[in-house]
Amino acid sequence: MDNKPAPTRRERQNAARVEQILDAAIRLFAEKGFHRTTTRDIAEAADVAEGTLYNYFANKDDLLFGIMQRLTESMTFEAMHTEALPTADTREHFIALLQTYRDFQYQNASILQALLSEILANTELRQRYYQQLLEPSILALEKDLLKHSQLGQIRSVDIPATARVLTSIFIGLFFLDVLGDPMAHSNRSEIEAAIIALGYEGLAPHLAVE
Repeated sequence: MDNKPAPTRRERQNAARVEQILDAAIRLFAEKGFHRTTTRDIAEAADVAEGTLYNYFANKDDLLFGIMQRLTESMTFEAMHTEALPTADTREHFIALLQTYRDFQYQNASILQALLSEILANTELRQRYYQQLLEPSILALEKDLLKHSQLGQIRSVDIPATARVLTSIFIGLFFLDVLGDPMAHSNRSEIEAAIIALGYEGLAPHLAVE
């Protein structure tokens, strides 16, 4: 039982102000890029004084880490594989898992795009992105694949390598979408069908022969 006291009015106001600032930063980083966006731009977009922004975030890097934290909290990858998805039908499970990952990307597209330009340039952000987002996702997928392999529902494969290949497909599609590839952006059902053909059909224990 959670016995934490309810947040005070001031705590609620502070939390709302943080979200207001993060919303503005996400929008501007996605539109203009991290380096072309100033803290003054963010303060104006959030309708706060620049000094007020600094009461909550020390600098732009601190804002990036706040955005990263929001993204991490938006999805518990273990739950994706254990609670929310069906397990009786392996193909349906794979499809549901695919849709969950794709939904996560679509729902968080602006956040992911805001982080994208700095992930490779900022060592600390890159490490946090991997440790807080990618690694839990990969480990949950490994656990999921191992379970289905032990049940004989998929063929024997290198589980860690397969988890990373599937993860790279999701990441690659997001990159294509951000770069403006029209099919990656608009033809969602065709893309998902292709992933199912490459992913599930390739993992199925017995491939149908016509």
